[in-house]
Amino acid sequence: MKGRRMPVSSVTHPNVTPLIDIVMCLIIFYMLVAKIGIKTGADAKIDLPVSMQGIQLKDLGNTVTLNVSAAGELPLITTLNPASGENEEMKVLDGTKRPLKAFLQLLRGQNDNFKVIIRGDQNLDYRYLEPVLIVCAEARVKDVNFATRQPH
Repeated sequence: MKGRRMPVSSVTHPNVTPLIDIVMCLIIFYMLVAKIGIKTGADAKIDLPVSMQGIQLKDLGNTVTLNVSAAGELPLITTLNPASGENEEMKVLDGTKRPLKAFLQLLRGQNDNFKVIIRGDQNLDYRYLEPVLIVCAEARVKDVNFATRQPH
């Protein structure tokens, strides 16, 4: 029984299909691992308070940023929606519903190391922060941090 031989043309022109497959796998891997253009949902219009103490958070992979500002009686909260990738308004109370609590519980259920970063203006009254802190406690968020800036 005769064995099949390689065609003569393959000796001069090697098959590069496996090489292309490997390169595509490497490109996909680096795209998944790289932190290129990550949006945190931070509102640049908020003037953060100054703090000389505290720690700098280096791992923002398990966090959600809540931007809190004054708007009438209840706080105005915006955050980055993971589904759409855009900043959306989140309410503490919406009639009988509690959308912020449901949102935080959903994220907390997906990740045990879930953290919240609260960004509030330096002139914001505590009465606007209190409902947000209560909702974080009700959603069983273990790690709540406040965004501040270093003094010049």
